[in-house]
Amino acid sequence: MNAARAVVFRAVVFRAVLVRAAVCRPPERRHSIPAYGRFAVALTLAVMLATPPARAGQPQRDQPELADAASLSPGVRASDLGAEVIVSWNSLAHDIAFAEDQFLTFKGQRALAVMHLAMHDALNAIVPIYETYAFHEGRRLAHPIAATAQAAHDVLLSQYPDQRAALGDQLSRWLSHVPNGALRDRGVALGRAAAAAVLAQRGGDGWDFAGTYTFGDDVGQYQTTPPWNGFVAQPGFRFAKPFVLETPDQFRPSPAPASKTKAYARAFREVKEYGAAASAHRTEEQTGYAIWWMEFAEGSVNRLARQFVTERQMHLWRAARMFAHIGVVLYDAYVATWDAKYVHDHWRPYTAIRSAQLDDNPNTTPDASWESLRPAPPFPEYSSAHAAACAGSFGVLAQTLGDRVPFTMETTTAPPGMPVRSFDSFSAAAAECADSRVRLGWHFRYATEAGLVLGQRIARYVSRHALRARHGEAGSR
Repeated sequence: MNAARAVVFRAVVFRAVLVRAAVCRPPERRHSIPAYGRFAVALTLAVMLATPPARAGQPQRDQPELADAASLSPGVRASDLGAEVIVSWNSLAHDIAFAEDQFLTFKGQRALAVMHLAMHDALNAIVPIYETYAFHEGRRLAHPIAATAQAAHDVLLSQYPDQRAALGDQLSRWLSHVPNGALRDRGVALGRAAAAAVLAQRGGDGWDFAGTYTFGDDVGQYQTTPPWNGFVAQPGFRFAKPFVLETPDQFRPSPAPASKTKAYARAFREVKEYGAAASAHRTEEQTGYAIWWMEFAEGSVNRLARQFVTERQMHLWRAARMFAHIGVVLYDAYVATWDAKYVHDHWRPYTAIRSAQLDDNPNTTPDASWESLRPAPPFPEYSSAHAAACAGSFGVLAQTLGDRVPFTMETTTAPPGMPVRSFDSFSAAAAECADSRVRLGWHFRYATEAGLVLGQRIARYVSRHALRARHGEAGSR
């Protein structure tokens, strides 16, 4: 069934349901539908029309003009189905999380994922277009803006109680768009319930378990690099509970090439030449985008997603699901990457190049003064977290919009003369993101390739196992 016929079929089925409901009403009530009922009819029809079915492997396309169906009822406005509320809360959540720890812990990404899942669950308790994550208490008749705003507020307040004033101002601003009455009150109650459900499900998930780490002495094992002096970042995070993956090691990459192999020597020579601080091989553009991509995907990809939602006037339900998928994929990609890093315990190029005399490989030569373009972060090298994060989050955008979508994006780490970069596809952006870590001197090529594959596998798995389209459609989750 193609999309157009499916929409017509839905409308016919929906009308039949309404006719049956009218026939079953007492005779004295058959000629009118109360305002309360008109809200439910209009909202359900508007969401169904504006959310055409997807086929497996194909992106879902928006038809924003169909949101005008909301004008069927004086209780619903077309603006109630726009995604501005999602964009606004995503931006605020990012800013609050960044201000606290610059996303150097996993608290901020976890908060974003929980918030967007709560917003998604609240909406799909009103009109169940997609499966919910944690809130499964049946359909609710409530205002979607009140429900999503309250859900976002309650999640963020639970994580950042010192931001009560800012969060309260944001909530008041969005609730001011909703007329007083039962629908608003029910929306507020629903948002609270959805937030509580997701928070309860994620309680005790181990995101903040510090863990322990002991440096080894074997060739190829991770050693501390300047300026960290023995500090390693949260080794216990590898044991955190993923949102959708069954276990952190579900897609664990195979071990890196042994230091004696030709594959290792090739990757060694590449990062030695192109990742050095004073590289004579790295081009000016490569140096620029190595720095340009230093912003985490939590910032850059969420910012790009907000741009797409606004420019394309994406429907509220679809935008909520897309941001929930981005949040979940990023978090699960980090859990899976931390599992790989601390299991494989691979050394950074900084150590490998300075200690190449130990690797028993005739095709590598040491350089005791080698420095990377920027200091590497304080955890084992394999596989690349940034490559996995970019592959996963761009993969969600590709599943929603199609891969071959030209776009221009910006980052907060852009160097002078390179404020933005443009790409012909999401996969091209992910590939350059991964490559940037070799140009920085942080990763061997095989680590970024493994990260790309890991992120892609997680994005596909989440799409197929979380927040799936209802009504028997074979859409991506």
